[in-house]
Amino acid sequence: MLSALLHPRIGRLTLPASVQLWLLYGLFFVAGVAQAAIVPLLPRLSGRFDLSASQTALLLALPGLATLAVSVPSGLAADRLGARRVTLGAGALLCLSCLAQAAPSLPALLLGRIVFGIAFGVVWTTGMAWLAERAESSGGSGLGASVTCSSVGIMVGPAVGGVLAQSAGLGAPFAVIAAVTALIIVPLVLGTAETEAEGPPARPEPADLPLDIAYSQPVISDRPAAITPRLLMAVARRPRVSAAAGALVVSGAVSSASQLLVSGGLHRLGFSTGRIGLAFSAAAVCYIVVSAVIVRLGARAHTLRFNALATAALAFALLPALAGDGSVALVAALLLTAGPRAVISTIAYSLASGQRSADGGGDGVVFGMLNGAWAAATVLMPLVAGALEQAAGARAAYLAVVIPAGAIAVWLIAVAGPARSRSGLVRLPQENL
Repeated sequence: MLSALLHPRIGRLTLPASVQLWLLYGLFFVAGVAQAAIVPLLPRLSGRFDLSASQTALLLALPGLATLAVSVPSGLAADRLGARRVTLGAGALLCLSCLAQAAPSLPALLLGRIVFGIAFGVVWTTGMAWLAERAESSGGSGLGASVTCSSVGIMVGPAVGGVLAQSAGLGAPFAVIAAVTALIIVPLVLGTAETEAEGPPARPEPADLPLDIAYSQPVISDRPAAITPRLLMAVARRPRVSAAAGALVVSGAVSSASQLLVSGGLHRLGFSTGRIGLAFSAAAVCYIVVSAVIVRLGARAHTLRFNALATAALAFALLPALAGDGSVALVAALLLTAGPRAVISTIAYSLASGQRSADGGGDGVVFGMLNGAWAAATVLMPLVAGALEQAAGARAAYLAVVIPAGAIAVWLIAVAGPARSRSGLVRLPQENL
């Protein structure tokens, strides 16, 4: 298996393109399950290892810290080494991380959380780049559908985690996820090596072209650029990249804070692990329905205005939890966050993709920056919210989420307004992207 991964030309099996695509979607599915399965377990893990609120927040934030560290480098690796190879390696890491989290040991759990964050960040960077390559070659689109598949995993994750932990122990959910991940990765390694062996045709040399063609177009190198502050700033200045990154910051902040604060609040109200998992799964049902609708809308939803409005709705979705601490208020806030998060996640990657220009930043770097923005929020916000909850109560923690999220939403609306009025659906000149 390892030799087929490292040397794709020796592969002998070839899976049908549709099977390959669904296996890729399956990888996003199990990543979503692994991400969400721990949510209903947090109160029990906190009691088992005698963790404070801040330490529990750190346990939740560790994957985001690892994702933040690897997102941009993995994007460059995808551009240089190929998205397929890096994605499959990340899938193997995902499997190992779940096995570590299944061990009844705090050091193993912490190590597993860090490795999971690495695998998750790479999958969401290079896996999206792999799908983008497939979509470009086939004339189709698969980025939005991958988000829908991930949302199915997020829907199933809390219920699987809660029910399996309640009946078979805290390590059972992660052991099951590891087994399912292996069943997806092995066919992808063995069945996609030969089909990915052919690279894109070489760009003609200027000397081989007529003068009026050779020197009338800007020079864009096929070789991926090195990661430098100048490159990152150039990519970040693209309007659609910055808008998608801002929306994902809000999405990551609200999602991670609600996982920590809502699950803890429901636990204090007497909810069992299974019931907490079902509450989060109910929110994920809303998420997947909205995500599927956005996929059906297609290009009509991929505008700066749509992205900004979804961010504004998400920024204030936690207001019910801020107003009251009963179970109805907490579950209502959880459900209200689901729809806007689904919109943002479904459109953000395709909104920012397909914009390689003279700065050399391809989709791998773009997706790495988007994941880095999301990961930064998932690292910072649980730590801030956990510390504030411990020091000043849950309402202060919710305010720490709502205020900065609202400020970002106002900025996105201000940026999107002029672009919308000029051209309806946003179609910006390529040189500005």
